[in-house]
Amino acid sequence: MPKIAVYKFLTFFIFAFDTLNEPPHLHIAKEKGNRQRSAKIWLETFKVADKGSLSETDLKQAIKVIKENQEAFINSFNNVKAGKKITTIKIK
Repeated sequence: MPKIAVYKFLTFFIFAFDTLNEPPHLHIAKEKGNRQRSAKIWLETFKVADKGSLSETDLKQAIKVIKENQEAFINSFNNVKAGKKITTIKIK
């Protein structure tokens, strides 16, 4: 489960297995708390496949970050798919 990026309280990550059968997407979770479901957002359309435990405000923030960093996130997704090493992006 490579961690792709961190923005404030949100962590963006990929399940490596997902890269085999699904279009580019990210899972997003709050950094705090152990019992939470991650949201899932498609990188090409910005549609929410699963809101998980995130609030509407958190989802809007996540989508904004994804839109602003779409190319880097798609590159990271493709690198995970290719089995390449990734460096976590710290977004300000």
